Amino acid sequence: MKLKTKFLIILCSILSASCSINGSFQGLYSYYSKTKGKNPQLLFKPNASIELCKLKISDTPKVYIINAAQLKHCISKTINSLVYIWAPKCKSKVCYPLNLLQQQCDKENFELFIVAEYYDYELMQFNYKIEKPIFGIDTEHYQSNLTSKYLSEFLYELTDTTKVNGRFISFRKGNFVKSFETIEEINTQNEK
Repeated sequence: MKLKTKFLIILCSILSASCSINGSFQGLYSYYSKTKGKNPQLLFKPNASIELCKLKISDTPKVYIINAAQLKHCISKTINSLVYIWAPKCKSKVCYPLNLLQQQCDKENFELFIVAEYYDYELMQFNYKIEKPIFGIDTEHYQSNLTSKYLSEFLYELTDTTKVNGRFISFRKGNFVKSFETIEEINTQNEK
């Protein structure tokens, strides 16, 4: 019995340190319906007449629901761009404040595109100091509410590879360069 108790304590410690835990298993599902139910005006699925590439942050927070092809189109119009896969409730060392990311991207001349890994009503209703609005993955387009499924399909469609290992994905002239985990690696991307 004592060994079983120790195992449970260790397991709980590991789980509580994970960025996907915050009172619930955040990140396993999209939470799209829950977020939309709390504030229908927060999530916006743009039609073809809206130019996503030219969107700027507004006074009223909005999350634009997109697929990878739409984002890839915007990225193709930039010299250096960085996509950050944002897990709103993440507290680990590989998760960064959005304001800090925008400052670093400005310093290194990158266009920053923030894509939410899942939906979170509380953290998506803030006006962060970022230039572009937050984008959310269109779960209907990918026909899944499971984060691992729609995220992997989104990333494959965006990069044309399954070799995305990290929350940061860099592009040069619209082409996938590499993915990485830490903010410090952003400045090395301009040297390529």
